[in-house]
Amino acid sequence: MQLELCALQCLGDALCAQDEYEEAETIARGNLPRAEKQLATRLHRLLIRSLSGQGRHEEALAESRRTFPEPPPSDSGELELARAVALHALGRAGEAETEARRALSACERYLHPEHSRVGEVHALLARMASA
Repeated sequence: MQLELCALQCLGDALCAQDEYEEAETIARGNLPRAEKQLATRLHRLLIRSLSGQGRHEEALAESRRTFPEPPPSDSGELELARAVALHALGRAGEAETEARRALSACERYLHPEHSRVGEVHALLARMASA
C-alpha cells in the first residue's frame, strides 16, 4: 500500500505541474483517508496545491490549518509556500509576505539554494513586491 500511495502522490504532483488540478484533488481526497504519517502529510499538501490551483484559495487556506505530522526536511517550506500563495491570491498581502518569508527561512535551513521550491518562494516574493 505504501508504494501505491507514493506513486499516486507523485502522479498528483505531476498533474499539478501540468495544471491538471482537479485530477490531483481527486487523487489526494481519494487516498488521504488510507495514508499515514508522512504520506498523509504529502497527500494533504497535494490537496492544498490542487485547491489553490483551481482558484479555491479559501478552501486551500482552511486545509492548510489542519494538523498533520511534521514533514521531512525535504518538504521544508512547502506548507508555508502553499499558505502564502493562497493568502496572496486572496489579497491578504501582509500575511502572504509573512508566510512566504517563513517558507524561505525553512527552505534555506534544509534545502540547497538551487532547489525549485527556493525559486518558487523568491518568485512569489518578487510578484508581491511588484504588486
